[in-house]
Amino acid sequence: MPPLPASPRPGRPLSAETRLDVGRRVCHDITYANGTTYYWGTLFLDREQREDVYAVYALCRLADDIVDEPGAAHLAGLGVPGAEVGPEDRLDAFEARFREAWERGEDDVPVFHAIVTSVRRMQLPQDCFDRFFHAMRLDLTRTSWATWPELRDDYMEGSAAVVGEMMLPVLRPHSPGALGPARALGLAFQLTNFLRDVGEDLDRGRVYLPADELAAHGADPWVRRVTPEWRRFLAAQIDRNRELYRQAEPGVAMLPPASARCVGAALSMYADILTRIEKADYDVFTQRRRVSPAGKVALTARTLLTGRPHLSGPATSPSSATSTPDAPVDGAAPVHRDRIPIKRVPQPPAEELRSTWRQAAIPRIEKALARALDRDPGGWYVVGCSGDVGAESIVRTIAGREIALWRTEDGELRASSGVCPHMGARLDRCEVDGRDLMCRWHGLRLPSEWPPAASGRWPTFPVHDDGVLLWVQLPTEGETPCEAPRLPVRPALDTAISAVHVAAAQCAPEDVVANRLDPWHGAWLHPYAFSHLVVDDDASTPDRLVTDVAFRLTPTWGVPVRAEFTCPDARTIVMHITEGEGRGSVVETHATPLTAPGADRPVSVMTEATIASSDRMGFRVARAFSPLITPFVRRTQAQLWVDDLEYAERRRLVRRGVVTP
Repeated sequence: MPPLPASPRPGRPLSAETRLDVGRRVCHDITYANGTTYYWGTLFLDREQREDVYAVYALCRLADDIVDEPGAAHLAGLGVPGAEVGPEDRLDAFEARFREAWERGEDDVPVFHAIVTSVRRMQLPQDCFDRFFHAMRLDLTRTSWATWPELRDDYMEGSAAVVGEMMLPVLRPHSPGALGPARALGLAFQLTNFLRDVGEDLDRGRVYLPADELAAHGADPWVRRVTPEWRRFLAAQIDRNRELYRQAEPGVAMLPPASARCVGAALSMYADILTRIEKADYDVFTQRRRVSPAGKVALTARTLLTGRPHLSGPATSPSSATSTPDAPVDGAAPVHRDRIPIKRVPQPPAEELRSTWRQAAIPRIEKALARALDRDPGGWYVVGCSGDVGAESIVRTIAGREIALWRTEDGELRASSGVCPHMGARLDRCEVDGRDLMCRWHGLRLPSEWPPAASGRWPTFPVHDDGVLLWVQLPTEGETPCEAPRLPVRPALDTAISAVHVAAAQCAPEDVVANRLDPWHGAWLHPYAFSHLVVDDDASTPDRLVTDVAFRLTPTWGVPVRAEFTCPDARTIVMHITEGEGRGSVVETHATPLTAPGADRPVSVMTEATIASSDRMGFRVARAFSPLITPFVRRTQAQLWVDDLEYAERRRLVRRGVVTP
């Protein structure tokens, strides 16, 4: 994790609003980086609830890291002593700063400011934090625990049960009876952590397991080896852990729907770690047992569809467990049914894959590219995602020009030169006041304090937010301005799932477009993603390529579709799914030049927007947890574009004669 930003703008105090915004981003990033199961569950909550969960998690995580990793770089910027003092002094300073900020209701350090804003909004009692910091201090002096009651009541009371209590105001339960289940869930989560992290805790010289029960089973974690005694001991601990989850489960019904989905999904994912441990023959020494991202999606979907958490039972009996490899996560391969789009289309062996170099005729590709380059973009360039512009300005470089983008207080998107007309400051991370941008160097309000009659004109530019991407229109030689970008036909955004991937390469926009006008490379360059790719020459035209292709799910199973590639303008190519699963879905590829025209080493940014839709009931269910799905889409996009941007960069070198056959 990178160091925490104490102040992203040295020399000038941040406003309270900016501190809060920066601090909330830090809390979000801490949760995302360290508490993936918590993070996935929070995606069902509204924005305010998510902010509060991230704030409480960040407080607990930072305090825990001060104890376990006092010299970690990401703890810099907290406004407390660094690694030059001991963990105990640093924890004291951390707690003192938190409590002082809590009393004042603010702090100069953004992360503390965000934490105390949420804590005060939630009206959490001081007793919660008394118990929490008491538990953190025990980690400085205790390395083992004699019995389960001692571990539970002395340590986990403040490190786990109290966290369940602190989360209740966020979840807004219908009944005060939710308190007991919330405490049980906090204990269950932490006991799962203890069982999963035995190896890591041993590295720190600690054992969070009851010593009397270890002795009773004849188990010794310090040998770091799975023995029959260890299996029996860990099986008993897993039984205890599942009982805590069962005690927590009735509390889910006491929550409003969004909170119930959040807690139910988190409970299901965490409880499934126990099954992973069992399937690994109780080996918690050599590898940290996790639920895969695909497994998390499956468990979340099951929770949504059934309306209740999923508590998996034992995978094996400890008396019969053997040292066999982990079983497949899903247990079995998909079953073919005509009613689902997945088909059995085995990946052809490499020796049977037919070459496509004759079909990928250079004159054919160049002719299609020339026709695409004749289509006038009207000066419009893609500059990012709709969500890229928040409370402060951003700056993007387009064709050698720095362009600032910001949203006014009423949400209107605006764009201008990214260079301050006063002394040339870069206008990124600037605050917005009303409709004006505030230069970070001297507070110049733009545009209101810089009239056209001043010593230099400060240009503004037309902008467009299409709901997925942001566009800016710039005067461009050879292009005739038009009112709006030429957008392709898209699915309705309120019925679709969208994901955007951005990457840069040393090439021109035409090299990115040319890559997409060569579909014949797909099955060779991306065998992990595509197979059975055939260009339908009879259906294709000089302006449209029609292909049949199978999107690979596994080496045996895939989703066959028909797709068409068209170029609405010189910097865009679009793939439409016309037949098969996801009919109507689009994948838009936009190329934006960073360098000025004529640059010897041109650099372009590729922006790919996938906008997926389906009329299946399952897709409508999937949209309910689209934040869990889009990371997988972006991961696939990123993998494909590693290869495709290498293709585009190589094409530029060949085109310029830098490399020759």
